[in-house]
Amino acid sequence: MLSYMLAGVVGYLIGSFPTAYLVVKWKSQIDIRTAGSGNVGTLNSYQVTNSRFVGAIVLVIDVVKGLLAVLFIKQITGTEFVPQALTGVCAVLGHDFPIWLRFKGGRGLATAAGVMLAVSWFLVVLWMLLWFVGKKISHDINVGNAFATLALLLLVVVAPASLLVSITPQGVQGVEFLLFVAVLVIVIMTKLVEPVRAFFSN
Repeated sequence: MLSYMLAGVVGYLIGSFPTAYLVVKWKSQIDIRTAGSGNVGTLNSYQVTNSRFVGAIVLVIDVVKGLLAVLFIKQITGTEFVPQALTGVCAVLGHDFPIWLRFKGGRGLATAAGVMLAVSWFLVVLWMLLWFVGKKISHDINVGNAFATLALLLLVVVAPASLLVSITPQGVQGVEFLLFVAVLVIVIMTKLVEPVRAFFSN
Protein backbone atom coordinates (compact mmCIF):
# COMPACT_ATOMS: atom_id res chain seq x y z
CA MET A 1 0.00 0.00 0.00
CA LEU A 2 2.84 2.38 0.84
CA SER A 3 4.43 1.80 -2.55
CA TYR A 4 1.12 2.64 -4.25
CA MET A 5 0.80 5.89 -2.29
CA LEU A 6 4.38 6.79 -3.14
CA ALA A 7 3.74 6.00 -6.80
CA GLY A 8 0.69 8.25 -6.89
CA VAL A 9 2.40 11.18 -5.19
CA VAL A 10 5.59 10.91 -7.26
CA GLY A 11 3.63 10.62 -10.49
CA TYR A 12 1.42 13.60 -9.73
CA LEU A 13 4.25 15.88 -8.61
CA ILE A 14 6.46 15.14 -11.61
CA GLY A 15 3.52 15.38 -14.00
CA SER A 16 2.36 18.67 -12.50
CA PHE A 17 5.53 20.52 -13.49
CA PRO A 18 3.98 23.36 -15.57
CA THR A 19 6.29 23.23 -18.57
CA ALA A 20 4.22 25.25 -21.03
CA TYR A 21 3.35 27.93 -18.48
CA LEU A 22 6.99 28.47 -17.45
CA VAL A 23 8.51 28.29 -20.95
CA VAL A 24 5.96 30.66 -22.52
CA LYS A 25 6.26 33.05 -19.57
CA TRP A 26 10.06 33.00 -19.91
CA LYS A 27 10.03 33.44 -23.68
CA SER A 28 7.15 35.87 -24.21
CA GLN A 29 5.97 37.08 -20.78
CA ILE A 30 2.52 35.70 -21.62
CA ASP A 31 0.24 33.75 -19.28
CA ILE A 32 -0.66 30.83 -21.53
CA ARG A 33 -3.79 30.16 -19.47
CA THR A 34 -5.33 33.37 -20.78
CA ALA A 35 -3.98 33.25 -24.33
CA GLY A 36 -5.04 31.28 -27.38
CA SER A 37 -7.08 28.24 -26.42
CA GLY A 38 -5.98 28.56 -22.79
CA ASN A 39 -4.63 25.02 -22.89
CA VAL A 40 -1.33 24.65 -21.04
CA GLY A 41 0.33 22.38 -23.57
CA THR A 42 2.53 22.04 -26.64
CA LEU A 43 0.14 23.18 -29.37
CA ASN A 44 -1.02 26.32 -27.59
CA SER A 45 2.57 27.14 -26.63
CA TYR A 46 3.48 27.11 -30.30
CA GLN A 47 0.38 29.04 -31.39
CA VAL A 48 0.70 31.72 -28.71
CA THR A 49 4.42 32.37 -29.28
CA ASN A 50 4.54 31.44 -32.98
CA SER A 51 7.79 29.68 -32.14
CA ARG A 52 8.58 26.10 -33.11
CA PHE A 53 11.47 26.23 -30.67
CA VAL A 54 9.12 26.91 -27.76
CA GLY A 55 6.72 24.20 -28.93
CA ALA A 56 9.57 21.70 -29.23
CA ILE A 57 10.92 22.47 -25.75
CA VAL A 58 7.48 22.05 -24.19
CA LEU A 59 6.85 18.82 -26.09
CA VAL A 60 10.17 17.22 -25.14
CA ILE A 61 9.97 18.16 -21.45
CA ASP A 62 6.36 16.99 -21.16
CA VAL A 63 7.25 13.64 -22.74
CA VAL A 64 10.25 13.30 -20.42
CA LYS A 65 7.99 13.99 -17.41
CA GLY A 66 5.96 10.87 -18.09
CA LEU A 67 8.99 8.76 -18.95
CA LEU A 68 10.96 9.91 -15.91
CA ALA A 69 8.08 9.38 -13.49
CA VAL A 70 7.64 5.72 -14.45
CA LEU A 71 11.37 4.93 -14.62
CA PHE A 72 11.94 6.60 -11.25
CA ILE A 73 9.26 4.61 -9.45
CA LYS A 74 10.48 1.45 -11.19
CA GLN A 75 13.88 1.95 -9.56
CA ILE A 76 12.21 2.17 -6.15
CA THR A 77 9.51 -0.50 -6.33
CA GLY A 78 11.09 -2.93 -8.78
CA THR A 79 9.33 -4.64 -11.67
CA GLU A 80 5.84 -4.72 -10.12
CA PHE A 81 3.53 -3.25 -12.76
CA VAL A 82 0.78 -1.68 -10.64
CA PRO A 83 3.01 1.05 -9.10
CA GLN A 84 4.32 1.89 -12.58
CA ALA A 85 0.79 2.08 -14.00
CA LEU A 86 -0.40 4.19 -11.07
CA THR A 87 2.56 6.53 -11.44
CA GLY A 88 1.86 6.93 -15.15
CA VAL A 89 -1.82 7.71 -14.68
CA CYS A 90 -1.07 10.16 -11.86
CA ALA A 91 1.61 11.86 -13.97
CA VAL A 92 -1.00 12.57 -16.64
CA LEU A 93 -3.45 13.74 -13.97
CA GLY A 94 -0.75 16.03 -12.61
CA HIS A 95 -0.18 17.49 -16.07
CA ASP A 96 -3.90 17.96 -16.66
CA PHE A 97 -4.72 19.32 -13.20
CA PRO A 98 -1.56 20.88 -11.68
CA ILE A 99 -2.00 22.27 -8.20
CA TRP A 100 0.48 25.06 -9.00
CA LEU A 101 -1.84 26.49 -11.68
CA ARG A 102 -5.08 26.02 -9.74
CA PHE A 103 -5.67 22.74 -11.57
CA LYS A 104 -5.72 24.34 -15.04
CA GLY A 105 -3.33 22.31 -17.17
CA GLY A 106 -2.96 20.66 -20.54
CA ARG A 107 -4.47 17.62 -22.23
CA GLY A 108 -1.83 15.15 -21.18
CA LEU A 109 -0.98 13.60 -24.54
CA ALA A 110 2.77 14.30 -24.46
CA THR A 111 3.08 13.13 -20.87
CA ALA A 112 1.03 10.03 -21.68
CA ALA A 113 3.40 9.35 -24.58
CA GLY A 114 6.31 9.46 -22.16
CA VAL A 115 4.52 7.05 -19.84
CA MET A 116 3.85 4.64 -22.68
CA LEU A 117 7.46 4.86 -23.87
CA ALA A 118 8.46 3.53 -20.47
CA VAL A 119 5.81 0.80 -20.50
CA SER A 120 5.24 -0.24 -24.12
CA TRP A 121 6.84 1.91 -26.83
CA PHE A 122 4.94 0.08 -29.57
CA LEU A 123 1.70 1.74 -28.47
CA VAL A 124 3.24 5.17 -29.00
CA VAL A 125 4.09 4.26 -32.59
CA LEU A 126 0.61 2.83 -33.13
CA TRP A 127 -1.02 5.95 -31.66
CA MET A 128 0.98 8.18 -34.01
CA LEU A 129 -0.11 6.14 -37.04
CA LEU A 130 -3.74 6.34 -35.93
CA TRP A 131 -3.34 10.08 -35.36
CA PHE A 132 -2.23 10.63 -38.95
CA VAL A 133 -5.34 8.78 -40.13
CA GLY A 134 -7.66 10.79 -37.88
CA LYS A 135 -6.00 14.08 -38.80
CA LYS A 136 -6.10 13.27 -42.52
CA ILE A 137 -9.83 12.55 -42.38
CA SER A 138 -10.91 15.42 -40.14
CA HIS A 139 -8.21 18.04 -40.87
CA ASP A 140 -8.36 18.85 -37.15
CA ILE A 141 -5.64 18.14 -34.59
CA ASN A 142 -7.98 17.61 -31.64
CA VAL A 143 -10.21 15.22 -33.56
CA GLY A 144 -7.07 13.37 -34.63
CA ASN A 145 -6.02 13.18 -30.99
CA ALA A 146 -9.38 11.81 -29.88
CA PHE A 147 -9.63 9.37 -32.78
CA ALA A 148 -6.16 7.96 -32.16
CA THR A 149 -6.72 7.67 -28.41
CA LEU A 150 -10.06 5.87 -28.67
CA ALA A 151 -8.94 3.71 -31.60
CA LEU A 152 -5.86 2.65 -29.66
CA LEU A 153 -8.00 1.44 -26.77
CA LEU A 154 -10.31 -0.41 -29.16
CA LEU A 155 -7.38 -2.15 -30.84
CA VAL A 156 -5.93 -3.22 -27.49
CA VAL A 157 -9.34 -4.58 -26.44
CA VAL A 158 -9.88 -6.64 -29.61
CA ALA A 159 -6.25 -7.70 -30.08
CA PRO A 160 -5.69 -11.48 -30.03
CA ALA A 161 -4.13 -12.76 -26.82
CA SER A 162 -0.94 -13.72 -28.67
CA LEU A 163 -0.50 -10.17 -29.98
CA LEU A 164 -1.39 -8.58 -26.65
CA VAL A 165 1.32 -10.64 -24.96
CA SER A 166 3.92 -9.32 -27.40
CA ILE A 167 3.18 -5.66 -26.53
CA THR A 168 2.61 -6.19 -22.82
CA PRO A 169 5.57 -5.73 -20.45
CA GLN A 170 7.08 -9.03 -19.36
CA GLY A 171 5.33 -10.60 -16.39
CA VAL A 172 2.26 -8.34 -16.66
CA GLN A 173 -1.20 -9.85 -16.96
CA GLY A 174 -3.18 -8.82 -20.04
CA VAL A 175 -6.09 -7.66 -17.88
CA GLU A 176 -3.81 -5.39 -15.84
CA PHE A 177 -2.36 -3.87 -19.00
CA LEU A 178 -5.78 -3.39 -20.58
CA LEU A 179 -7.08 -1.69 -17.43
CA PHE A 180 -4.06 0.61 -17.39
CA VAL A 181 -4.59 1.65 -21.02
CA ALA A 182 -8.33 2.14 -20.42
CA VAL A 183 -7.80 4.41 -17.40
CA LEU A 184 -5.16 6.41 -19.25
CA VAL A 185 -7.54 6.89 -22.18
CA ILE A 186 -10.36 8.04 -19.87
CA VAL A 187 -8.08 10.63 -18.25
CA ILE A 188 -6.96 11.94 -21.64
CA MET A 189 -10.47 12.03 -23.09
CA THR A 190 -11.76 14.23 -20.24
CA LYS A 191 -9.71 17.03 -21.79
CA LEU A 192 -10.53 16.23 -25.42
CA VAL A 193 -14.33 16.15 -25.22
CA GLU A 194 -14.76 19.93 -25.29
CA PRO A 195 -12.53 20.75 -28.31
CA VAL A 196 -13.98 17.82 -30.27
CA ARG A 197 -17.52 18.95 -29.45
CA ALA A 198 -16.62 22.48 -30.58
CA PHE A 199 -15.29 21.10 -33.87
CA PHE A 200 -18.49 19.24 -34.68
CA SER A 201 -20.65 22.15 -33.52
CA ASN A 202 -19.01 24.34 -36.13
